[in-house]
Order: sequence, then C-alpha cells, then structure tokens
Amino acid sequence: MSRWSFNWNGWSVSFYIFLIFGTLVCACNYVVGAYCGLSPARVFCLDVVSFYLIVLSVSLCVALVFFVSSLSFFSVVMLLVSAVCSVFCYCCFNAFWFWWLYEAAIVSLIFLLVFESPYPERYVASWYFAGYLLLGSLPMLLCIMYLAVWFGSNYFGNWSLLSILSYKVLLLLSVLFISKIPVFPFHNWLPLVHAEVPFPVSVCLSGYIMKLGLLGLCRLCGRVLPDEVFRIFYLAICLVVSVLFFVSACTELDSKRWLAFMSLAHINISCVCLGIADPGKESLAMLYSLGHGLSSSLVFIMLWVFYDLIGSRSWFVLKSIVSNSVALNLLLVGSMCVVMSVPPTVQFFCEVYSLVKSSEFGVVLFFFLGCYLFLGGVVPLVLLGGLFTRHVSMQVFYDSVVGRAASVFFLLVMCFVMFALA
Repeated sequence: MSRWSFNWNGWSVSFYIFLIFGTLVCACNYVVGAYCGLSPARVFCLDVVSFYLIVLSVSLCVALVFFVSSLSFFSVVMLLVSAVCSVFCYCCFNAFWFWWLYEAAIVSLIFLLVFESPYPERYVASWYFAGYLLLGSLPMLLCIMYLAVWFGSNYFGNWSLLSILSYKVLLLLSVLFISKIPVFPFHNWLPLVHAEVPFPVSVCLSGYIMKLGLLGLCRLCGRVLPDEVFRIFYLAICLVVSVLFFVSACTELDSKRWLAFMSLAHINISCVCLGIADPGKESLAMLYSLGHGLSSSLVFIMLWVFYDLIGSRSWFVLKSIVSNSVALNLLLVGSMCVVMSVPPTVQFFCEVYSLVKSSEFGVVLFFFLGCYLFLGGVVPLVLLGGLFTRHVSMQVFYDSVVGRAASVFFLLVMCFVMFALA
C-alpha cells in the first residue's frame, strides 16, 4: 500500500475531535459572552514573544520539509495543522480561541502517536499523552471561563483588579500551564511519550508544544509568576531535579530518552528566567525557548537520520555511524555543541544573564544554577567522548540521507545565528 493512501479511521476521528473542540470554543466565546455581557476585543496581535515563537515553528516546518517523502499524507496534514494552530496561538489574545488553538496543536500529535507510531507501546504512551491533555485542558477551560466572566472581557490583556477568588483561580491556572510544559512534579509522562512517538512528533513536541505552556504562563498568569509561582525555593527545587535529569540521561542507552531527559532539564531555565526577570522582561524566557526548541529539534532530527541508516536508537549501535562518516561526525559535534549551549547560541547568553541575575536572589539559587550549567555541558561532552572512542565497523549507505542531512545543517545554522535576534 502506498504511503500516501487515505486513512479513513484517522481522518474520521480527527474530524469529530476538531468539531467538538470548535463547538466548545464557539459556545464559550459567543454564547457565554452574550449572556454574561463580555466585551469583544481583537483576537490576534503580534509582539516580541509571538515573533520569537513564530520563528521557531517556521524553522521546524522548513526542517521537516526535507522528510516529506518519507511521511504519509495523514502525517503531513496533522503536522501542518499542529504547526499552523501553534502559530495562531502565539498571536492570540482572546482567551477562548487561545485555549482552542492550544489544544488543537496538541491533539494533532496524539493522532499521529496512535495511528502512525511504529513502536509497540504506543497505546500506553497515548494514554499518558491523552491524560496529560484531558486532565489539564478541561479545568483550564473552566478557569478561563470564570476569569473572562469576572473581568468582563475575553481579551486577557484587560484582566486586572484581581479579587481574592480570581487570584486563586489564576494560581490554579498557572499550575495547569506548568503541567503542560511540563516542569517538576508533572514531568513523568514526557520521557515515556518521547520513546514511543514517531520522530516528527518528537520534533514538534520538544520544539514548540512545550513552549505553549510557557506562553500561557506569560500571557494569562504574568501577575502571579514572580511572587507566588516561581519563588526562589521552587526554582531551586527545579534546578536540583534538573541535575537528577542529567544523571538519569547518563544511564540511558536509548538516544530518544536521553534527549527527553536533557530537554526536561534545560526547559527549567525558562522558568528561572520568568522567576527572576524584571517586570516586562518575559521575552527573555521566550528567547531561551527559541534556542531550546531549535537545539532539541536539531538533535531529534539528527537521531532520525541515524535511525533511518541503521534502524536503531541505541548509542552503542550509533557508534558505527560516527566511525564511518566525516560529514556526520561534524554534524553530530555541532549538534552536541548546541545542546551544551556553547557561544554564540541563544541559550548561552540567556544562561549567563540568569546566572548573573540569580546572584541578587541569594546564594542557594546561584549555587544550584551553577551546578546545572556545569553538568549541562559535561553530559553531552562525555557522550561525545564515548561515541568517538572504541569504534566498531559497520557498512552503511549514505546516499539516501544527503537531503535529510541538509535539514540538520539548516537547524544548526539557525541555532548559531539566532543570537542576532536578541
């Protein structure tokens, strides 16, 4: 059967799910608005935060274009729907449409996990993924409905003059967005899902889906972030857990799980940026998210190229690729340098700023952030040392991946030139 055959089951489920989501958002936005007297406001607006994230999604779409020939038609459409919904979500300032676009971007990837994943534990992973979606999405919708009615506007730029109850609802909403990133203690599902989803879903999940949670925190919960959510004690705990993620990554032979733990550890820096940044400086966290999304997606695509060559995700087997190709050696070294946040990557400048700024908040945060930065560079370096020593020999054919290696090179260049946006 051709890769481009029509999948009736997948398309039917997709249609009904999106129909339900569309009905929900229309009911909340118009019916609830009409009865409660909510004031209308503009839906989309471009700012610095949305610009950074749009650059991220567009860059990932360009990188995935090199792999279109190996994807089914259903996969291409679902990836495109997810990317388009994410772009509109970045610019959306209407609370209900923000929620709908957010969930639509995630649901598209769940379909790909169920219908397109070649791995045996995909149904278990889909339950984790769906649970993450449902347990956070419906309470989030209820919180948004309450806040929209309380403030009398669907435009969350007009949300001000908090009461005690609305303040608590914002705190609950911030916890729900934290679970969407995810940050400790809501992180357990992510390594399992990354291990079972197809590579393009991993690229999107680590590339921009995690950033939607940070976007929700900036857009809707900015008033409670520094004082109530990202306190110094919680940030210190997150950094300690990041160190544990680095240790867990060192024990992983599965390259996708290794990268999932590294991604979980690095995303905590965005939370640190939100916690210690001056008011109105939330764009720093989004700038770091831009670098994080490009770097993690770059390595996932690199692993995808390796998997197509030898059919394995084990680091022991991947050593054979390293020992046979100079070009792949250079791409691998460049990819790991991006993960290590070497200059002039965006992450390097954001991490240095965070380290300097953390000294104003006490020795504890400064110490744990320093430990994080040290281990964040050592773990990929140790992996490179293991890959480039004690070589084994395996004959592989590289002609089929020349075009895909161009995708890796494109993201590698983007990672090293994005610092100019700052």
